[in-house]
Amino acid sequence: MLIRSADAFGAHGVIVTGHAADPYDPRSVRASTGSLFAIPVVRMPSHREVLAWSTGRIVATDEHGATDVDAVDLTGPTVVLIGNEMTGLSAAWREGADEIVRIPMTGAASSLNAASAGAVILYEAARQRRRAAT
Repeated sequence: MLIRSADAFGAHGVIVTGHAADPYDPRSVRASTGSLFAIPVVRMPSHREVLAWSTGRIVATDEHGATDVDAVDLTGPTVVLIGNEMTGLSAAWREGADEIVRIPMTGAASSLNAASAGAVILYEAARQRRRAAT
């Protein structure tokens, strides 16, 4: 679950919008193994509120992104956008992003599920931040 990865890699919170899974569903709570109670998880009505709230950089993920994620600076305040597994990010989210990144993949799969993609991006951000701190 993405909340568990966000906690593991040092994210400051998770924002849920649209038709995403309910983070307070008993199965989600169980899958988070307590991470749901370790970091803030909030629901916002739509992209409008998130984009208006954000003061950091907004990085969207997409298999057709222009830049590999490891080539993007994720050391400062960053909102990472992860789309749903069926349709990805909407046009409104894409337009609101400062940059669209991809996870370089070499196998036959063209994409990862949302939780896996989120974990990869969060790990990369944590890796960059550890390196910048030394």
